[in-house]
Amino acid sequence: MSTESDLREKLATCTRIFTMQQLIGMFGHVSVYQPDTQRILICPGAGPDKPNTRPEDVLVLDLDGNVLEGTEWLPVEWPIHTTLHAARADAIAVAHLHAPYATLFAIARREFRPVTLSGSKFGEGVPLYPDTRMVLTPERGRRLVEVIGDKRAALLQAHGIVVIAGDLEELLYDSLILEDNARRAHQAATLGEVQFLDPQQCREYQAELRPGFGPGATWRYYARLESRWDRQPNSSVAPFG
Repeated sequence: MSTESDLREKLATCTRIFTMQQLIGMFGHVSVYQPDTQRILICPGAGPDKPNTRPEDVLVLDLDGNVLEGTEWLPVEWPIHTTLHAARADAIAVAHLHAPYATLFAIARREFRPVTLSGSKFGEGVPLYPDTRMVLTPERGRRLVEVIGDKRAALLQAHGIVVIAGDLEELLYDSLILEDNARRAHQAATLGEVQFLDPQQCREYQAELRPGFGPGATWRYYARLESRWDRQPNSSVAPFG
């Protein structure tokens, strides 16, 4: 079992990778929940130092959103995290991202559908949270929980996306998959009619994958890339896939 110190380090790394991949900028946030202590670790909500987030910058919340530790800027949409962590046992890691391509599906009248084999992980759909107000209250957070249901992610209308996962490695992997699928769907549409994967095709592909395939290797790849990017922050960003 990971210690809180380990989780702080990993959460800070995850935040920096998301920044490197341009899925969050000044805004956007990531959290990880510790069920045994009911403590939520969450990255700062805004500010120019997001690309340099360190373990000591992490805030600690309880499930009511009270700040237990930390002095950095608490994300204003903290209810996204507290309500999802409280509602679903599998929601150990949560990200609210302003991913440029996936957010297009929260703006255009287009259903999010898989077009890549990796995107088949979202074959059961990505619902749209239709309230254009920010998720500033637990009441709105609970409405988001209802919209997501048992799905892995949701689109926030005119805003961004929310992704949930069983740990930070899976959260990174799923978030990159979601954005990559959206990018490829957008690019393919410029060539003509897009061939979407249907739910049965998605299930067949997912059934053939090895358990745990993807998240660990993806984490190691991007963590290594981020360590170099940290020293050369103007270097190019590597797309997923």
